[in-house]
Parts: sequence; structure tokens; C-alpha cells
Amino acid sequence: MILAIAANELRLLLRRRGYGLLVFLFLALLVAAAALNAHRQSRDRSTQLSLQQLVREQWESQPDRHPHRVAHYGTFAFKPPGPLAAIDPGVDGFAGRVQFLEAHRQNAANFAEAGTLSSAFRLGELSLALILQLILPLAIIALGHRTFADEADSGRLPLLLATGTSRRTLAFGKLLGLAAATTPLLLAAATATFFATASDPAPSVDTPARLALIALALALHTLAWLGLTVWISARSSTPPHALAVLVAFWIVGNLLLPRAAGALAARLHPLPDKSSFTAAVETDTRALGDSHNPRDPLFDTFRTETLARHGVSRVEDLPVNWGALVMAKGEELGALTFARHFDTLGRRMLAQAAFVDHASTLSPSLGFRRLTTAAAGTDLRTHLAFQREAEAYRYAFIQQLNALHRDKVAYAIDRSVRLSSDHWARFADFQPSPPTLSGSFAGTLPLWLSLVLWALVPLLLLTRLRSHAP
Repeated sequence: MILAIAANELRLLLRRRGYGLLVFLFLALLVAAAALNAHRQSRDRSTQLSLQQLVREQWESQPDRHPHRVAHYGTFAFKPPGPLAAIDPGVDGFAGRVQFLEAHRQNAANFAEAGTLSSAFRLGELSLALILQLILPLAIIALGHRTFADEADSGRLPLLLATGTSRRTLAFGKLLGLAAATTPLLLAAATATFFATASDPAPSVDTPARLALIALALALHTLAWLGLTVWISARSSTPPHALAVLVAFWIVGNLLLPRAAGALAARLHPLPDKSSFTAAVETDTRALGDSHNPRDPLFDTFRTETLARHGVSRVEDLPVNWGALVMAKGEELGALTFARHFDTLGRRMLAQAAFVDHASTLSPSLGFRRLTTAAAGTDLRTHLAFQREAEAYRYAFIQQLNALHRDKVAYAIDRSVRLSSDHWARFADFQPSPPTLSGSFAGTLPLWLSLVLWALVPLLLLTRLRSHAP
């Protein structure tokens, strides 16, 4: 009986005048998103590779220089696109993927693409994930809001129930028919996803697993909206009433809730602005001593320990450059200070993200959006990991230059010495670690449970429909 009802419902949906137009528009959006994102990823990778080569050439073409001048000349760390950034660009377009690395200073990532766009564009860029998160539920609502409400509005529902068909059987038959009518949309999404990911010249080894997890999340997300649509339709007396309730839920869950949750999270876990954060780090660092001044009194203890370790009474008698030792010590203390502030900032950012994650219990699309960014490797955790890796590289890079300064430059003639440019070619480029699958999905179990509940609760409600008309 359920299959017969499903087949009849599918025929009705396919015969509706707007079905073909809906599928065509959805397919056009997918093609546009897949093409645009594939082009953007190809462009970004090509641009990044060119810039990396240019930075390397400029680095090695430096003339003979003092090591500390080279430390201030600096270099760049480039964050590669996420494994599935062609599906969901996540925070990359807003946080930036290029970081300038120099001595005594930790800079934020720059050159965010959103910074060059108007506020209208920054509301959300067209991506496959955006279409699946926002447009697919609207398509399901457009197709399914009439399933039950039409029967009640036309007076056919009492006749159907009089034949002995229960409302439960009718509901699951209509749900199955609606799912079958939605299948072409999902197949089109799968094809567009394959096209977008196939254009990646350097796919990750765990790309298939990431795609499988996105497919699982999409299945739960779609089932949640299918069940919710049929249940609301079953509880409505007319199609306009069902449509109004479903659209209102879509607006609240997809537009208002994310903004409200984000604003409340920012109020509960406030972040310092960039200038305040930088000023706090610089103030704490200066309190530890001026590493550019070897006679800074705050380094007296360090000077005493160094002289005792080498068995001399003056810094001029040290076998190594005392100024370079102070530089290295100052860099160490500055890095520890920055790490302390950055860890606090990162914890607050993650606390904000966790608060928004908890709000996913109120909307299936909110949890689905978070899971797609995790699978794509474009979420907040991945960006913070990149910044920590870039800082670790910066510190090792500067300390390597300080070691040259310490061992190759005599303290008495410090300012007049220039080291051969051959030394610069021995420095390795920044090589970030790719995000791991386990790291990407760390802490997402509540989101999965929320999606499972959203998929199962409407089905449970459908099983409890009364056999008689409301």
C-alpha cells in the first residue's frame, strides 16, 4: 500500500507544471556553483604557486646582508585551500590565507577575498554547500507542502481514510513519493560535486572519506526536511497554511538563528579587536626587555648566567655574539607571550563556535553547514591550526637567523658585518601539514546526533498521526 501511494504521489509531482522548472533552476544553480568554485580553486592554486615561487626567488636573490636585516626582511606563509574547498570555502574567504612572517612580530593572515567585495557579496558566496544548505530545503518545501494539505483542502482525505488506509500509511507513502521526486536534485548535486572535486590537481588521500561523510550528512539533512515537510503538511488544513509554516521555519532556522546565535556567542565570549590584541602582546613583550638593546637591565640575570656558563667576566670575551644571544632570548620570550595571548584568543573563538554548534539542535541546516566546512577543511579549527604552524615556522626561521648572527658575526664589529647570500638558500620554505580527517571532525559528535534527531523525530511524529481527520 505504501509503495502504491508513493508511486501515485510521484506521478502527481512529476505532472505538476512547476516541477520541471524547479529541477532546471536547481540544476542551473549547481552548474554555476560548481563551475565558479572549480575555476576559483584552480585560479587560487595557480596564483599561490606563482607567489610562492616569486617569494622564494626574491628570498634567494637577497645580497650579502647582516642576519638581523634578513630577519626583518621576512618571508610569507601560504595556507593551501582545504581538501574540499571547491564544495564549501568556509572561513577562507574571510580569514585570509597569506601571512607575513618577520622578527619580533606575529602578523595575522591577510588578503581575504571578502575584503575586496561589497557587503552584498559578503552575505554569502555561491557554493555547492550553500545550495545544499539553503536552496535544497526550499525545493523540498515547494514540492512537498501540498502532499497532505491538498487532500484535506479538497475533501479527499476523509474518502481515503474511509477505504481503510491509515493516516500513517498515507503519510509514509507520500514521504516516499516526495523522496523519489527529490532524488534527481540529489543526483544533480552529486554530479556537480564530482565535477568540482575532480578539478583539484592535488586531491587529498582522505578525499573519498570526506565526500562520504558529506554524503551522510546530506542524507540526514534531506531526510529531516522531507519528514518535517510532510508532517507540517499533515497538520495543516490548506496548502497555503503549510507553506507559510514551512517557509517561516526555514527563515528562522537558516537566516535568523545563525545571526542570533553568533551575536549571542560574541556577547558571551567577547573577542578583542585586532589593535587591542596587538597592543596587549606588545605591552607584555616590552615588559620582558628590549632585545635590540644588549645592555637592557631586564636581561641582567640572563647576562650573569651566560657569563658564568662560559667562564668569562665580560660579554666582549664570550666566544659567541652577545647581541645575538639577547635577540634569541627576546624572540623566545616574545613567542611565549604571543602563544599565551593567542591560545586565549583561540579558546574564545572555539567557545563561540561551540555555542553556535549547540544552536544546531534548533535547525538541521545549521549543523549540516558546520559539518560541510569540517569535511572541506575550511573551518575555524583548521585556520587556527594553520596560524599556529605558521608561528612555529616563523620562530624556528628567526632563531636560525639568530644562530647565524651568534656564530658568524663577531660582537665587536657587529654592525659592519655582512654574511654571504649563499646562506639564504639553505632555509626551507613553509610546508603546512594537511588537515587530518580525525582533526577536522573533532568535537562534531553533538552535531551528528542533532542531525540524526532531526531526521528521526519527524518520522516518529508521522507514526503517531491519528487515523481520523483532525
